[in-house]
Amino acid sequence: MIWSSRWTSLLVCLCCVFAVGASCGQQQGSNPPNNDDETPTVESEVPHPNSDTADADAVPMPTLPEAQASAPERQAPTISNLEQAQEALDAGFYEEVEAALPSLGTSPAAKLLKARWQLATGAYREAAQLAEQASRDAGLRVVALTLRAEALMHVGELDQAERVLRPLENEAPAHRARMLLGRLLQRRGRIAEAEPVYMKLIDAFQDLIDQRDAAGLSYVGMAAWGLGSARDANDAYQESNRFDAGRVETQIEWAKLFLAKYDAGHAEESLNVAFATNPNHPEALALLARVRIDQSFNFAEAEELCERALAINPNLVMAHVTMAGMALRDLDIAGADAHLNRALQIDPNDLEALSVRAAVRYLADDEAGFERAKREVLNRHRTYSELYNILAEFAEWEHRYPDIVEMARNAVTLDSSDSRAHAALGLNLLRMGDEQRALPALQDAWSRDRFNVRVYNTLNLYDDVIPVHYEEFTEGPFIFRMHKEERPILQRYIPRTLRTAYQSMVRRYGFTPEGPVRIELFANPGHFSVRTTGLPNLGVQGVCFGKVVTAISPAGGPFNWGQITWHELAHVFHIQLSRNRVPRWFTEGLAEYETLIARTEWKREMDHHLWQALENDRLPPLRLMNRAFTRARSAMDMMVAYYASTRIVKYIADEHGFDKVVRMLREWAAGRATADVVQRALGIDVDTLDRNFRAHARQRLRARANDFGVDFAQYTELEPIQAAAQAAPRDAAKQAALAAALLVGGDAEAAQAAAARAIALETNQPVARFVAARLALMQRDGETADQHLRAILAGGKDGYEIRLLLARSALGREQRDVARQELEAATRIDAERPEAWQGLVEVAGDDNALKIRALTALAGIDEHDRETNATLLQLLVEARRWDDALGIGEMGTFVDPANGQVHRWLAQVYLEKNRNDDALYELDSALVVGHPQPGSVHILRAHALHRLGRRNDAREAARAAIAADESLTEQAQRYLGGGSP
Repeated sequence: MIWSSRWTSLLVCLCCVFAVGASCGQQQGSNPPNNDDETPTVESEVPHPNSDTADADAVPMPTLPEAQASAPERQAPTISNLEQAQEALDAGFYEEVEAALPSLGTSPAAKLLKARWQLATGAYREAAQLAEQASRDAGLRVVALTLRAEALMHVGELDQAERVLRPLENEAPAHRARMLLGRLLQRRGRIAEAEPVYMKLIDAFQDLIDQRDAAGLSYVGMAAWGLGSARDANDAYQESNRFDAGRVETQIEWAKLFLAKYDAGHAEESLNVAFATNPNHPEALALLARVRIDQSFNFAEAEELCERALAINPNLVMAHVTMAGMALRDLDIAGADAHLNRALQIDPNDLEALSVRAAVRYLADDEAGFERAKREVLNRHRTYSELYNILAEFAEWEHRYPDIVEMARNAVTLDSSDSRAHAALGLNLLRMGDEQRALPALQDAWSRDRFNVRVYNTLNLYDDVIPVHYEEFTEGPFIFRMHKEERPILQRYIPRTLRTAYQSMVRRYGFTPEGPVRIELFANPGHFSVRTTGLPNLGVQGVCFGKVVTAISPAGGPFNWGQITWHELAHVFHIQLSRNRVPRWFTEGLAEYETLIARTEWKREMDHHLWQALENDRLPPLRLMNRAFTRARSAMDMMVAYYASTRIVKYIADEHGFDKVVRMLREWAAGRATADVVQRALGIDVDTLDRNFRAHARQRLRARANDFGVDFAQYTELEPIQAAAQAAPRDAAKQAALAAALLVGGDAEAAQAAAARAIALETNQPVARFVAARLALMQRDGETADQHLRAILAGGKDGYEIRLLLARSALGREQRDVARQELEAATRIDAERPEAWQGLVEVAGDDNALKIRALTALAGIDEHDRETNATLLQLLVEARRWDDALGIGEMGTFVDPANGQVHRWLAQVYLEKNRNDDALYELDSALVVGHPQPGSVHILRAHALHRLGRRNDAREAARAAIAADESLTEQAQRYLGGGSP
């Protein structure tokens, strides 16, 4: 039942703080009924030890929990000699090794060990100096000089590093030195010189296998990757892994290979193996941050991982560049510059850092600075096409698809063998709707790189799925692509809806987008994801690329296709009118505003969560509003980001006029920063706008201050809360906070004890009582839960969640009347939250009036719920409440267009209101989708046609009714001349 499932979700949310839910109302739904056209997708062609294609003798890769990267408590090692120190260093006990170093002496071996520690912790120049001293020992010479060169490369001293490595190039045991020399030469653009250096390692492959040399085989893998062979690199890493699965560097390099091929899943597996050996490895932590960004744009966790890495190695350039990239995606230009300045202070020749600096100038619309920054890169490596690939990543984030195509062409010009650039060219031509040029470019990319999963999936989609299962047609300014089985019904509704939206937006924005606009609807979420990103699991319902909109069709999931496509079409106007420069928060808020003013039931009911975000200072300042999206820690946080952005845009439109909203888009098109846009368009600075909006929102939501609830998101950091409670043992509020934090952390027993202490200090302490009630319900002790909740009420606090839990307690004791009273009280406190209404549906029993009232509220709250819509429509039709049924029936065409009964009920409503043409349209729709009782539909068609004076058509419909169901003969005779209809 609806209530039970929603109630369980609430309990999970309250217990665990973050419940899994629909992301911004745009999460994927169920798969379509037909499975004959599944897209053949892969995560990677590169085999991994976990995969079925792995060597049977290889050591299996354990699946480790994410927490493995969170530095679990481990027993500190005993370090009394160099061997123990090296083992501790390999395991990531950096502080313990540092403490032991003075006791290990000053021998060359001890100096080398210390240099290794310095290299790991970012003291690169000190490491280079100490390694030089250690190299005076003949037995350590090769290893020490190799380490010295590596340290010099970390600080950009490339000339000096090359002078160190060149004498080692031909020494038999110097495999690592040759690998580093090859990378150094490649980094400087001296590709022809790097190749013979790499080939010396490739030639040693078989000998290294015979020697079971895991390190040497790993260097062979790095050399193969340097030569552009992902397959050979993977083979070498597999062999290395077979002999030493715990070798951290191998796993890190393997993860980089997977990540370069868009296989974040296998990259994470490799990193988890590395963390099993060394959970504190800075480079592994920083690389996992990039995996998190690739997987889900989880900037919050990525930032934490980078901070952990930098706490160990403050000079890890890769971590600083990753932090800069996250800041840049927030359009925090100053923050990005700060991280890049730090990175380039460490290594002024780092090509990635220099490329991201160029991306900063590009997104800041600083044309002169952009050109200078590009020259800085190409002066160091004249064919460094990766510059444009990096630029394209950030351009994609800001919807600048035409620029990406140009960047990909520039990359190919620099390096015609750059398969990634060829792939970017093809994929982004697709995003611009130019399939004729895109597909040959993708074929070219595939011929160069058989490991690019995005290209593989996209070509499969266009070769095996789209030509067989999808059709195109043009209507008005649109080219539509729909599944053949869905087209007959969708073509009746979607084009006319989007024409209405398009005409309204053209008029209000004073702008006609460049067209045609492609609207592609996919009946399988996998098809949609691959068409959109090249990967099979995107996790949203719609995407706009400026001239192309892709979305999941109604067959792909239970959601409101009207709201989704209207929202995405709005982005076409925002992206084009702003010349691809509109910030994410504004375009998402404005698209949501468009759906809000289009149909009232399409609005989000998120005031409660917005109030909490304002009260607990979780909403970023307007100048950094993109962070609400990038730093969202849960689906609910993301939904709040959408809703807050919507309310900000609505506030601007209401206070300043919609024409000012349009002017803001045009100001962004001129290349101005958000602060300048706000000042020029609205006549106030961005911080004043922020303060004004917050004051307005607080005033609008002021009644919610009386709605008591425990926002468990405040209690996720246990340690500081625990310290505060220990420092103030007589402070009831601090003890209650500790109880909440312990509950969030899953320690129910300790949470119970902390709550009891708080209640002993303050009888009606509301947070403590709420936690105690939650714990009692977890133990199925409804009576005790009731006592705690009533104590909160006695203390003068009331709230939606209190009433909800009282109802839960009453239901557990089979007190349905009490439960109903509490649920009604909850709806009076907050009528826009669904759980209480869902409870009322369950307790309504035979009380149809209550059921209709509750379902009506739910249909308005969740405009994607097919079951609620259909159930309510049936009840309203049976109750002959035609005015109410009209709105719900029309909503049904957006929610469940394949449901023939919805069309039949709506037709019945139209007939009652004498809207005969509309009734006929819906009856035809019912037949198109295969109504299970076509005879009854034909009878109604005959009735509508007869009213319209189309007597011959009415007779034909009557005959069709008899053919479908002979029991309808008597009714049909009325239209065949046997009686009066």
